[in-house]
Amino acid sequence: MSVAIPGAPTFDDDWQPPDEPPPLDDTTTIPRVPLKDRLLSVSDLKQLGDVEPLISGVLYRDTLAQLAGAPGTYKSFATCGMACALAVGMSNWEGHRIPKRAKVVYVAAEGATGLRARFIAWCELSGVDPTELDGWLYILPCPIQLGSIVDISDAIDLVRDVDADLLILDTRARCTVGLEENSATEQGRAIHAAETIQAAANCTVLGVHHSARTGTAGRGSNSWDGAVWSDLRLEGSELIAKLHVEKHKDVPAGMDYHYRLIEHTVSSTNMPDATESQRHTLVFIANDSNSGNGVRNNALAVEKNAARLMDILRTKMTSDGLSSTTIRTLAEEDGMKKSSFYEALKLLVEHGSLRNTGTERRAHYIRTAALWTEGEES
Repeated sequence: MSVAIPGAPTFDDDWQPPDEPPPLDDTTTIPRVPLKDRLLSVSDLKQLGDVEPLISGVLYRDTLAQLAGAPGTYKSFATCGMACALAVGMSNWEGHRIPKRAKVVYVAAEGATGLRARFIAWCELSGVDPTELDGWLYILPCPIQLGSIVDISDAIDLVRDVDADLLILDTRARCTVGLEENSATEQGRAIHAAETIQAAANCTVLGVHHSARTGTAGRGSNSWDGAVWSDLRLEGSELIAKLHVEKHKDVPAGMDYHYRLIEHTVSSTNMPDATESQRHTLVFIANDSNSGNGVRNNALAVEKNAARLMDILRTKMTSDGLSSTTIRTLAEEDGMKKSSFYEALKLLVEHGSLRNTGTERRAHYIRTAALWTEGEES
């Protein structure tokens, strides 16, 4: 029995994919310009301008990019955070400057289950109304096949119609069904297809891909590594992640950025039809305890933030205590970053200055007899 997916083509039960996908020809979607008319002089090169960042240091406008990592390294949590920050128009994504609000199409090629909680959790932790994503972030719950000329043409129309700045293919493997993963020739055709979408719609195309069993490079043919403008490698486990910029073509590369994952349960107000387990997810945030030189656990900075948080609570907390959400909001209103807040809160609990009288998922804190003084040993 065939299963219909909204927005996807339907096939008879006996339909089989072709053994060899048809060759891609961008003239079917883009009027061909003779090569002679494309010639530039050295003086003409100034017309090309400089590449502009979508997310400074991470993604750039009108480029082809890939994010590779082993399964379970939080790739989708990272891309969800990027998508939300761009769509809402935040000034930065976890410390990376965002110059301009951007529209995003998120292709959930492996299924959209769980994305709702991830997007709303990001909004709640960022103090954003989830409805602000409407009209700026779109989810396609089926793959775009880069070996299908019909899908390529459809994708160009889609991205053009919504005026998208970023198209996320999560995952690339599910968008290249029927194309041999280890074949440079067939993956070259997939690259050509992605570049055709990019060129026709002037958007960034980001492919999310699994890495090989060893190393951090994308699995299969290394054709993509050479073709992409930005090559990002993600490592992660135990709620800690590191993003390595393997390559940017025309801006500095080689940097490592550090992140952590925060557990969060979306409020029943924003997901009234979901169970608590369905509302429980992770949010990808900057790990401020890792500086650019790789130094971990900056104890002095954490202590300063703990003292700062305690000063806030001395004036705001009642005898009944406050929920973690309320405390976080107070800290953010005071200008404290999310990651700094969580580290400070953890230290105050470990020190005994705060005690959780709620549950792990619905924390509620009260002050104890122990007082916090900056620099005091914990």
